[in-house]
Amino acid sequence: MIYREVIAKRLERKRQQLVEIEAKMNGVESLPTTVDKRKYIELKAVVLELENCIDIADSMFKFDKEEDK
Repeated sequence: MIYREVIAKRLERKRQQLVEIEAKMNGVESLPTTVDKRKYIELKAVVLELENCIDIADSMFKFDKEEDK
């Protein structure tokens, strides 16, 4: 199931970016900028969408397996 693997890899990269931006926003050195906040919100949305895509891919795979029986 190549589709799921590609989405999972992309999800991991986006989660890592999200962790990095969260660390920057929670840092003591500086206050988060509006650009940081916008990027955080966008990354959260992408992560949620990718998680939904993986759920859909899993469901499609299960459905195809059941149809083949």
